[in-house]
Amino acid sequence: MPGAWIWILVYVLAFALFQLLLYRYLQGEEQPPLEQATPDYGDTELARPRAAATSIEAEDGELVRCPRCGAYNERDPAYTYCQECVQRLQ
Repeated sequence: MPGAWIWILVYVLAFALFQLLLYRYLQGEEQPPLEQATPDYGDTELARPRAAATSIEAEDGELVRCPRCGAYNERDPAYTYCQECVQRLQ
């Protein structure tokens, strides 16, 4: 039975070492490809004052323009966020 406990301890230590190596690899100096592909809006978006959403009339109904990305969204009480950038519509 002591032999089984030694193997269990070896497996636990090997797994912990593997997790540490994986963590160090993922936290390296290079950014993961997902972070490189994600657009960064930077401080300019934070510094710009929020403009109120504006309404326009379209052929098929009333639309609301998003103050952040400028996309037009249908005015519907069920939707309170932009369908493109998830900015809150006012």
